[in-house]
Formats: sequence, C-alpha cells, structure tokens
Amino acid sequence: MKILHTNFHKGWGGQSNRILIVCRELAQRGHEVAIAAPPGSELVRRAQAQGVRTFEEMRFPRGLHPLSLLCDIRAMRTLLLQEKFDIVHTHGSQDAWCAAFALLGMSPRPHLLRTKHNIFPIREHFANRWLYGRMTEKIICISRAVLEYCAAKPYLRRENLVLIHSAVNAELYARGDREKIRKELGLGGHYVAGIVGRLRPEKGHHTLLEAFARLKDRAPDMMLVVCGDGSIFQELSDFAKANAISARMIFTGFRTDIPDILSALDVFILPSLSEGLGTAVLEAGAAGLPIIASNVGGIPDIIEDGASGILVPPTDVSALAEAIKSVYSNPEKAKLLGMAAQRRVRQHFSEKALVDKNESLYQSLINAPE
Repeated sequence: MKILHTNFHKGWGGQSNRILIVCRELAQRGHEVAIAAPPGSELVRRAQAQGVRTFEEMRFPRGLHPLSLLCDIRAMRTLLLQEKFDIVHTHGSQDAWCAAFALLGMSPRPHLLRTKHNIFPIREHFANRWLYGRMTEKIICISRAVLEYCAAKPYLRRENLVLIHSAVNAELYARGDREKIRKELGLGGHYVAGIVGRLRPEKGHHTLLEAFARLKDRAPDMMLVVCGDGSIFQELSDFAKANAISARMIFTGFRTDIPDILSALDVFILPSLSEGLGTAVLEAGAAGLPIIASNVGGIPDIIEDGASGILVPPTDVSALAEAIKSVYSNPEKAKLLGMAAQRRVRQHFSEKALVDKNESLYQSLINAPE
C-alpha cells in the first residue's frame, strides 16, 4: 500500500507521536509511507531521523488564510497526482480541509480518512457535514469518549467510526535513567510529583499548582516538575511566585528525554480539562508510575479508578490535593497502582495493536468492492 499521513502541528505531542509510530512501523512492514507536515516541524524532523519520507510543501496555517489555503491545496493536489497514494490519512482540521479540496474532481482518488484526536467541538454547519459526512470515508476515534461524541452527530454514521486507541512503546518508558535526571535537576532525595504536556489551559496546570500550593506544609519534602512549554508559562510562573512555591518547582521546558524525566518522578499527575485519550498517561503507566488524572475524555479508557490509578473531577483542587496526599502518604499503595498501570498499558495499548488495526483498516478500504 502507498499511504500519506498529514498533520498541521509544528510542535510535538501525542498526536504527532501516534502518526510517527504508525508510519515508521508500516514502512518497516514494506508499505510506502510518507508524511506531509509544515516545514521545520518536530514531526518532520523525527520522521526524517527515522527514515520516513516527508513532504514540507504544505504549511497548514491555523486560522482563516485563504491565500495560504489555496497554495496548500495546489501543492497537495500536485503531490497526490504525482504519487498516486492509496490512502490519505489526515489528523487535524487544517490538513483535512486541504486534502478534501485537493481531491475534488480527482478520479480515481485515494481513500480519505481522518483521526479525531480530541473532543473539541465540530461546528454544526453544512461545510463540516460535507467534510466529515461525505468526503471522509472513515473517522478513527482514539477513545470511546471521542467515538461517542462523533456518533452523536446526525450526519456521521456509526459504521464509519472506528475505535483505535493510541499506543506507547512500553519497554522504552520502563528503562529511564532516574539518577541522571535527579542529579541534573537537583532533586536529591525529595519526593517528586510531575506533569508532562504542553503548557496550555486544557491540560489543567492551574489546578495542579493550586493543589500543590495547598500541600506545601502537609508535604514539606515534595517537589513539582513541570515538563513542557507553551502559551501559559508566564501565568504559571507568576502563580508559583505569588503562592511561594517557586523554590519547590522546576519548569524544564520542552524535553525529548521523556523516559528519563518520568523515571525521576514518584507520582505522575494530569488534571486535564479535556483529553482525547491521554498519551502522557500511557507513557507514565508504561514507566510504572502511580497516576492521578482527571476523569475526562479518554483517560478512563486507560485508568481504572482505584485499581490502576486515581481519577478526580476536573478543576476540583481539593480532590486533586487529597489524591496527591494519599499517594504521598502511602508508598505501598503507590507501588501497587504503578504496577497495575504498567500491566494495563502493556496489555491494551501496544504499538503493535495500533499498527495492526490501522493496516487492517487501510486494506479493508482498498479491497472493498467498488
């Protein structure tokens, strides 16, 4: 098969990671695979480093930019006519619109798919009904919550929705260098809570910092590591200073050594307001960490409350603080939660399962009778 994946993100996150896993492994299975993403994007850089073919002619800018969109459509159409892909698999709104317009009037044309990575609203207007309901043959949903959200749309047929969870390389995240990072960050023998993710409002960093501030006297040896960069860094930094917790916090910025970062933690926390699935939770589970996360989106697909982690209501500072304190105060409980999370990730969220399901879906479309 000849497959093109598209993505508009320039940074790195669960969406980009999933695309790279699928493309890399399908290429190793003998398929012709390529990625179209903005020039200089982190996905392009990592794909090239791992031998996956890339195209950087499309910029996929955010917002309404008619001239840029027309240029991208022309570049995409030229690419599709030249390469004759069997599958075009999109992952975001900008690249999905570009691919759909580029395919207009093309015959024969490749099968168009979309992965829905989140529960951000799909606006109810005729253009989206055309894009999602008519042009896109299958919509892959990364969690049950995403699938049910899509199924509630009257113009989306349930038989065109496919549940394929994201995945993680469990072995990679189980062998981080704990002492290296603890030495680098000056963590010493402190108890360390941490979060990994883009610094954006929907990740719930504000809730975490408020909960941490409440615990500063009840857990005097606890430190907080915030890994990632993004638009709310200054807000978080200002809050930390105003609440006298700066000295017990470390903002690492963007890091590529996430297995090592996770290995340095004693508990992982993700108090998201919205989450398609929660790749960071998968990674923390693979690392064997006890996990505290919001009961939102696809996170309950990963975490069984009380068995393989603790779920709390989003934005509930008191509940989050108590959950952190309960894990901090009970090392045996924390150990059991971490072991259970690791088993669950290995059993249900493997890279092989992710790639097998994508490959099978592609083949079913190609082999379907006309």
